[in-house]
Amino acid sequence: MRPHLALLVVFSFVGSACLGGGDQADPPVLRVASPQRSLIQDHTGPLVVTGTVAPNPTGAAVANVVVNDTRATINADGTFTATIDVPAGATLIHTVATDAAGGIATDTRSVLAGEHRAPGSSIKNAIAASISAPAFTQIGNAAAKLIKSADLTALIAPMNPVVHAGDEATLQCLYGQAFVDRITIADAKITLAPVAGGLQLSATFDHPVIMGHMRYAVACAGGQSNFEIKATSASLSGVLTLSINGANGLTSQLLNPNVQLPGLDISATGIPGTVLGLVPLEKVIQFVVPTAARLFVTPLLNKAIGTLTGPQKLPVLGQTLDLQVTPSAIAFDPSGGDVMLDMKLLIEGAEHSPGFIFTPNGAPALDAGRGLALGIADDLANDALAQLAAKGLLNLQVPGTSARVTITSPPMISADPKDGKLRLVLPDMMVMLGGKGRIAVNAEIALAIQPADGGSSLAIELGTPAIAIDSLDDVPVANSGLAPAIHATTADQRGSIKDLLKNIPLPKVGGLTLTDTSVTGGSGYVLVKTTLK
Repeated sequence: MRPHLALLVVFSFVGSACLGGGDQADPPVLRVASPQRSLIQDHTGPLVVTGTVAPNPTGAAVANVVVNDTRATINADGTFTATIDVPAGATLIHTVATDAAGGIATDTRSVLAGEHRAPGSSIKNAIAASISAPAFTQIGNAAAKLIKSADLTALIAPMNPVVHAGDEATLQCLYGQAFVDRITIADAKITLAPVAGGLQLSATFDHPVIMGHMRYAVACAGGQSNFEIKATSASLSGVLTLSINGANGLTSQLLNPNVQLPGLDISATGIPGTVLGLVPLEKVIQFVVPTAARLFVTPLLNKAIGTLTGPQKLPVLGQTLDLQVTPSAIAFDPSGGDVMLDMKLLIEGAEHSPGFIFTPNGAPALDAGRGLALGIADDLANDALAQLAAKGLLNLQVPGTSARVTITSPPMISADPKDGKLRLVLPDMMVMLGGKGRIAVNAEIALAIQPADGGSSLAIELGTPAIAIDSLDDVPVANSGLAPAIHATTADQRGSIKDLLKNIPLPKVGGLTLTDTSVTGGSGYVLVKTTLK
């Protein structure tokens, strides 16, 4: 290998990459012997990097060799050794040799370290969410805006008859059943406040109108008649408790609902008094008001913490992604609410793929402030990325050439050991040039989470790739014109990975805007903090 062809290049989507040597001094001759490329190991800790370095053809003395900021020991025969620490996750090993004339030679290779797990494994506490008390206030405001335009009739229809006494099938001589046919309201106000054990729910519906019909029998004679219920307003208070219902997400119950109906006006012409005594129609609105509020608010809360109801099948890159989210813990106190979610995902057909590297997760430090805090376990994305790679969906043709990029190790999301920022690592991709040789490509892409859908939800975004290119078989990379093509191919991979990551369920709260979003990494999580307004 000609070490001077090992180049570290940072590409920009708005600029053109230049890999030519120009007037730069010839670099020293660098060869890295170990570790091997595409190394995957089950342990972390010290890793010894070895190789040889020699002066360039002009004889400029080697000044130093540095491996990931660790200065190597160079022996008289040109061999060198450096010991670096390899944390859990993906690490790129950058070896840089510098000579007295300013010549630089580089080598970049990858190592993945951690526990091996099967594809589609359940990731415990894959998502952690913390919602502040002010955020619940904002969610209540959003619910009020949305419920005014919601189809309340369709919401209640599956529960008909909403009130009944007796049974038409068994008590044919005396029974009554009330059905809701139409519900309208002029305005609504909903407030949510966390309390010990749940959420204090208060709601006011202005000028509710409920139209419906009754089916009944008196003295064995059946009948049916319409009714209309009006009120100046309908006010509701009670504690909404949320409980875990397995794969169906969070379910709710409204404890001790108190419904007040000032200006109640019931029109029920033709319904016998005996039936109205059996089924008083004020019970209809007393049922409808708390039920509508509960059924409307609960899905909104599920979306706010990224919970899905039941297993989902989602299309990704022409494949089917099976995704299941299961709440595992939920707690409320006056400062807010915390929810932990287990999750597993599997790309159909990847059941027997090699699996992924699992990195232990700690307890995410979530500070919701006045908004929403979210922790997303990096293992969730890494399992999906490993499946994507195993199915060959990241192996791409280099445009304009016969070369092909092949993934040799699964891509991983890891925290940078220097600054803790999250980045996606594409380790040791091999570019096969037919009979002309091979090129190794390593890339890092900054990861961020940004508001999406007009500010009502969060989306995982990938930044500009930083790419390191090494020639393995004396291929003249610098003058081959391959750099732009490799750049374009990596951009395509970036797009494919983004399509996969966007299916990880993140909060989506209709009617709200997410602002001041920040992303950090810690304890094996992508940590997101955002404000709702």
